Amino acid sequence: MKKIGLVLIVAAMLGSCSLFEKPSMTQEEINAIVAQNQTLTQQLATAEEEANLQSMKAIECAKVLEELQKEEVVSAKGMFYVIAGSFKTPQYAEDYSKKMKEMGGEGAIVSGPYDFNLVSFSSHASLREALNAMETTRTNIASEAWVYINK
Repeated sequence: MKKIGLVLIVAAMLGSCSLFEKPSMTQEEINAIVAQNQTLTQQLATAEEEANLQSMKAIECAKVLEELQKEEVVSAKGMFYVIAGSFKTPQYAEDYSKKMKEMGGEGAIVSGPYDFNLVSFSSHASLREALNAMETTRTNIASEAWVYINK
C-alpha cells in the first residue's frame, strides 16, 4: 500500500512536470519556418551564382579593356609602323613581339595583308619620322626592317 501511494505521488509530480508539456509552437508555425528557411537557402544559392557570374564578367571586361588600351596606344602613336618581323603563325609573332619589347621597342602586333602578323618596333605619326626610325632600327635591331602604312 505504501508502494502504491508512493507511485501515485510520483506519477502526479511527473504529470505536472514541464518536461512533458506540449511545444509552444503549432505545426503550422513550424511549417512556415521550414518554408522560410528553404526560400532563404534558394535565394542564397541564386545570389552566389550571380556573384560568380559577375566575377567572370568582370574578368572578361578587364581583358577586353586591356586589349582596347593596347590598340589605343598603337593608334594614338600613328599609322606608320617600322616593322621588324612578319609572321603567318600568331605564336611566332607573339614570341618576336616579346623579344622586341625586351629590346626597347613597342612590340605591337599589327594585322597585315594576307593574314600576316606584323611585329612593329615603333609607330609614328609621319612618314618622315618612320623612315628615320627605320634606318636606326635597321642599324641596331633588324637589318631588314621596313615601313608599313596602316590605312
